[in-house]
Amino acid sequence: MTSTLAERYNREATRLMPHMGSDLQVDPAINTASEIDEIVFRRSEYLGGMAAVLLALIARDD
Repeated sequence: MTSTLAERYNREATRLMPHMGSDLQVDPAINTASEIDEIVFRRSEYLGGMAAVLLALIARDD
C-alpha cells in the first residue's frame, strides 16, 4: 500500500519539527503538493514556508 503525499508530509513534519504539533499537519487523504501548500499557507506565511521546504525534501527523496 502506497502512502499519499499528505501522509508522507505529515510524517516528515512530525519527524523534523515535533514541537510544531498540529500546525503543519494536513488531511492525510490529500495527494497534491499545491493543496498542501495552500492549506498550510492560509494558516500563516511562516508555516507555508516550512511546508514548501518539507515538500521539497520529500520530492528529493522520491
